[in-house]
Amino acid sequence: MDEYYVRLGGRRGGYLALSIIIGIIVLIFLGRSIKIVQPGYVGVRVLFGKVVEPTLKSGFHVINPFTTLLRMTVRTQAYTMSGISREGKIRGDDAIAALTKEGLRVRLDLTIWYKILPNKAGEIYETIGLDYEDKILRPAIRTVIRDVTSQFTTEDIYAEKRPQVTAAIQEMGIAMLEERGIICEKVLVRNVSLPDKVRDAIDAKLAAEQDARKMEFVLQKAEKQAEVKVVEAGGIAKAQAIINRTLTTKYLQHEAIDAYRELAGSPNTTFIIMPTSTEGVGIPIIIGQ
Repeated sequence: MDEYYVRLGGRRGGYLALSIIIGIIVLIFLGRSIKIVQPGYVGVRVLFGKVVEPTLKSGFHVINPFTTLLRMTVRTQAYTMSGISREGKIRGDDAIAALTKEGLRVRLDLTIWYKILPNKAGEIYETIGLDYEDKILRPAIRTVIRDVTSQFTTEDIYAEKRPQVTAAIQEMGIAMLEERGIICEKVLVRNVSLPDKVRDAIDAKLAAEQDARKMEFVLQKAEKQAEVKVVEAGGIAKAQAIINRTLTTKYLQHEAIDAYRELAGSPNTTFIIMPTSTEGVGIPIIIGQ
């Protein structure tokens, strides 16, 4: 009897150990099957060395336990190429040197805002890898900048047409990157560096043009003022001609008497001697206190 219980206990212990092992295996499989993709990311599944489509969106997912899940950001990212050390992705001077339409060399600092298309994340990982910035984004933008700057003069890039240059870079960048699953949201040309002599010459020319525009404005203003004075003079001349035609001796006498009455009522007037001219319009003598 004791031998029977020993055997039974041994079997139960074996079943318990087996159950524990099976439970652990199930937990491991569940742990590998249940995945969470955080907001701003997508999940790329890789099974036995092959990318499995479709890409998983953010949230809770149950996947094949033998699948490896890679999380790739789909948020807007910034890639900067700058001549200032430690400012861009590449340490040191990373400004882009390019030739203008005249063959002069300029250096541009810029930042690109971009993000990857969520439904293209699997394709990007499979065909490019996670280092798509170095393999695709950087070479594409540098090529675009050199192509665009060759179509503009140095003065255009440095001054008046910089917005058009930026727009052209952005337009070409969008077309080149979109086919690789990358969206170019905005290009920011932050600085344009020129050789000192070229920059000074352009600044002097711009200053001269500004002075010329200012002088032109002054001349136009003077012409307008002269035209106003001519019109005013013409109006005065017409008024005087009308007055000369309508003035009479009696009217002038009446006006003079009214003026004398006002002077007589003034507190500062002591005597008023009325004129004795036969016309009645002589100049009065006013004696004050």
